[in-house]
Amino acid sequence: MWYLCMRSNVRPRAQRTTSPDEHFAWMRAQHESGTILLSGPTSDRKYGMYLIRASSRDEAERIAASDPYTVAGDTTYELLEWEIHQIMGVGEFAQVPVTH
Repeated sequence: MWYLCMRSNVRPRAQRTTSPDEHFAWMRAQHESGTILLSGPTSDRKYGMYLIRASSRDEAERIAASDPYTVAGDTTYELLEWEIHQIMGVGEFAQVPVTH
């Protein structure tokens, strides 16, 4: 399953208690393990966004909540389950039946 995580600031950057290096080390480990596939901020730096691959929402929540910025209370996040049907030109370009 895929989850889009949108992380937003609780504190201004100048007041954060976690360094960018701690966040980047965590992010590198997530990418290397394959749990996060895409990551980066929006151009206005309002959100940090990343795509999580997890077997359940609980697992995705644990991953998103373990970001050092979030652990320290510097940021919060919103997690959206994302039904990815196409990527880089691969996938069915047809309506998928709604099952819920």
